[in-house]
Amino acid sequence: MTGRTLIAAALAGLFAAACQTGTAMTPATLEDADDATLARVKETLSTAMGRANIKLADGDLTERTSVSVLPPPLGPNETNSPAMPTVFDIATNGSDCFLIHRETGERYRLEDVSCVAVEG
Repeated sequence: MTGRTLIAAALAGLFAAACQTGTAMTPATLEDADDATLARVKETLSTAMGRANIKLADGDLTERTSVSVLPPPLGPNETNSPAMPTVFDIATNGSDCFLIHRETGERYRLEDVSCVAVEG
């Protein structure tokens, strides 16, 4: 490796480490679960899942660090479905609140929603 290549590799490593530290996520709960907040959560989930109708599983999101989206209801000619709920983890980076798709890791920022970090 030449000196330039070595320096470039070292800088790239430092940059990558800095980016990862800046985006550290902490598990969180919603600060409030009023109707307006839940509407924003559903709107974000609608965008994330690409479907209009979002039904959340029961649970108090001011106490839980994840939210489950129930599968669409069965059609008139269906008797059962293998579909499972889709789970999103609630997290914060210290200033913003996010929903993180548990399977894909994709992050969705919750606009105008406050979270409370949960210490592990």
